[in-house]
Amino acid sequence: MPKPDQSCLDETISEYAGKLKAVGHPIRLKLLCLIEEEDDPCVTDLWRCLGQPQPVISQHLAILKENGIVVSEVQKTRRVYTITDPFIKGIVAKVRAEEARAAEASPPKAKPASKR
Repeated sequence: MPKPDQSCLDETISEYAGKLKAVGHPIRLKLLCLIEEEDDPCVTDLWRCLGQPQPVISQHLAILKENGIVVSEVQKTRRVYTITDPFIKGIVAKVRAEEARAAEASPPKAKPASKR
């Protein structure tokens, strides 16, 4: 059993719990995967990819920004997003790697037969 002084500090636990809570929503995790995958994605790119209304995506992005997970930058007429938190970047990389591994392991889906 670890000694009390060897366990994680409350401050550290609280910080990481807040980050995990912020990325714990499926839409936010999808947003992070898209941000990491795309070059300079803007809000329009993100809501079109996810099929969600723009205000919904903006609310989720605001939560990620408030928690210091992403930053936005204006490039000409677009506001683009980047993941800045290394801990979250690592989680997103693991999710994407797992997704790629699962895609390789699963057989291709058969196309449905056309009806005539």
